Amino acid sequence: FFSNLQEAPWYCDFLNPVINEIDNSSRILDIGTGAGKMLQILHKEKQVTGVGIDTEQSMLDEAKKKLTNTPIQLYQIDAGKNYFFKNESFDSVTICSVLFNLKEKEAINQILSEALRVLKPNGKIVILTPTGKGDLINLTRHFFSLKNKGIYVWYNATKKGAKRWTKEQYLKKYSMEKNLIYTNYEIFKGFAQIEILTK
Repeated sequence: FFSNLQEAPWYCDFLNPVINEIDNSSRILDIGTGAGKMLQILHKEKQVTGVGIDTEQSMLDEAKKKLTNTPIQLYQIDAGKNYFFKNESFDSVTICSVLFNLKEKEAINQILSEALRVLKPNGKIVILTPTGKGDLINLTRHFFSLKNKGIYVWYNATKKGAKRWTKEQYLKKYSMEKNLIYTNYEIFKGFAQIEILTK
């Protein structure tokens, strides 16, 4: 289902702001890569190299189909475990539609701590999440298409967790604690947001 969802026109619009933040030919780590759509686009459009990791092997199996004959590597990881990558080995780290689903601060902090460890100096972590804002009328006005039917499933499935995440401003507070530069902006007609942590 999620692999098919990523092929809908709206999903590429959802990912584009993340892709715009990534430099050409950079090396990235995509945490929670799922079925690999973003890495596929990044390699095709920006010639990135790097790694996608996920806890679900079934999702990585889908990603492998998209990333055949590319230099992108995929690894299954265990939740809560440290990554086996060297310190300061990636230009950017991307985390899309992951953190807002996590309710335990320890789980969020562990992901962010590892992301910072493997990030090069002056590198950035780009986080994409839904905001939980808007309503079905606006969603339909902006995105209605027979090819975009899955967006309603996405909106209803993410709205509660996204609202909580947006209200808590977790990453803004985390950045202050860790002396990171924090920036954020809304995208996708206000239905999603980009948050960036820079070393």
